[in-house]
Amino acid sequence: MLATNEPRGEREAPGPASRIAGAIWGHLVGDALGVPYEFMEPDQIGEVEFGARGTHDQPPGTWSDDGALMLATLDALLQPGKLNPDAMGQRYVAWYRDGAYTPDGDGLFDIGNTTRAAMENLARGIPATDAGPSGDRDCGNGSLMRVLPIALASRMADEGVLAARAHLVSKITHGHPRAQVSCALYTLLAQRLTNWSRPSNAIFANKSTLKLIYMTSQAYAPQLTAFTELLAWKERSGRGYVLDSLWSAWDAVAEATSFEDAIRRAIAYGHDTDTTAALAGGLAGARFGWESIPREWLRGMRGKEIVTPMVDRLIAREVGVSTSTTSPLRVNAVDLTGAEGAGGGAAGSVFITFLPGKKLVGFTGPHWRDMDADVATLKATGVDTMVLLVEDQEIEDAMVQDLPAALDGAGIDLVRFPIPDPRVPADGAAFRSLIRGALGQVRSGRNVAFVCRGGVDRSPMAAACLLREAGLDATTAIDRIHAAREHTLTREEQLAYVRDWVARA
Repeated sequence: MLATNEPRGEREAPGPASRIAGAIWGHLVGDALGVPYEFMEPDQIGEVEFGARGTHDQPPGTWSDDGALMLATLDALLQPGKLNPDAMGQRYVAWYRDGAYTPDGDGLFDIGNTTRAAMENLARGIPATDAGPSGDRDCGNGSLMRVLPIALASRMADEGVLAARAHLVSKITHGHPRAQVSCALYTLLAQRLTNWSRPSNAIFANKSTLKLIYMTSQAYAPQLTAFTELLAWKERSGRGYVLDSLWSAWDAVAEATSFEDAIRRAIAYGHDTDTTAALAGGLAGARFGWESIPREWLRGMRGKEIVTPMVDRLIAREVGVSTSTTSPLRVNAVDLTGAEGAGGGAAGSVFITFLPGKKLVGFTGPHWRDMDADVATLKATGVDTMVLLVEDQEIEDAMVQDLPAALDGAGIDLVRFPIPDPRVPADGAAFRSLIRGALGQVRSGRNVAFVCRGGVDRSPMAAACLLREAGLDATTAIDRIHAAREHTLTREEQLAYVRDWVARA
């Protein structure tokens, strides 16, 4: 599957990492956008804006119980071993009692009656698969709202296995067959969208598949009856009844032209807007990818320190890419010993690294990195100035358009000098001026990091030129780069450029 996860500029559709991250973040963003409009009638909503406080007077970017329990489900699925309903149930109790999985440990709000009853049952030690009430009045959307990770953590699983897992997870809070089959259909739809299926194909295939699954075993007789009800349900009002909730969210996504369009359609139903938008956001993120979520919405979300490590671990496991959590940014220091022109003992430092926050496949392998986490690593390393050597197209391909704002927020200066990959500078005079300016910063005690897309060619070359400008001979300068970061600066054109460097007297 890795071959499909290509740079944005070279692909027709989002890759699997983008779809998985888009689903999780899409669910949370949809939830947060829907929270202020909950319980409103459609004609009361007006223009949907990120940052409205509305019904619950929550800070902008706050997800509700929907997002918190979805994250608790994800956390349980990331643990080693088989699906464990009791361990998952205990994570739900941690949310209920201690505010786990909520932004900044905030208190609870907007918890449904059936979910509350299930939490009390779990807290009393009732087995998880028996904890969810199953009466006719227990058909709310409280299990549907949290089932998304089942699809993402099992995106290549057989449909029958996936449906059974969805039933099992639903029963922890909602045991009625209507809730179970709604969770199963939503899970299968999310799985297909994550695996590049068109909405029309996904709904047709999953209706047929689930019906066949339920018809093949007498044990599924209650689910077959409930599924027949689900297929016959016509109302789309965005209410909390699980059948209505599923179809309202699905129609919002199937008819949408973008992620933003899907969320606005979901909220426009009114009523249970946070859940409808969360459900739609999960599916829309899987359909359109992470990059489709408006940047201002993502930037405004709270609780990123909770979400990012889990998303990183999920993507690393399911797709096999490097993430900021599983493979922290390597910022390699260059040995300045003997480089008298660098200022001696009072000098700053020189670092080499690759493009923070990049989301692409390159020479160094596939990456799906978090901008904030990588920039925090740079800051913790002590970087004062980043010298960025990539071109504009590379920034777009790697989806790091937010890098300047992230660096500014961290107090790191940015200097740009684009060099085509993997070449040498076309304007030698301007590059010499750049290197001399960087050396001046090091002499004054500042720490400078040279950065290119992979940290393999251009940034090591630039650092080697700084060493040459500081007085080291070519062989020593190149050896220092190789010692700092192995398997770099190997292209003959760039090696020759370093060797031919003549320091200013």
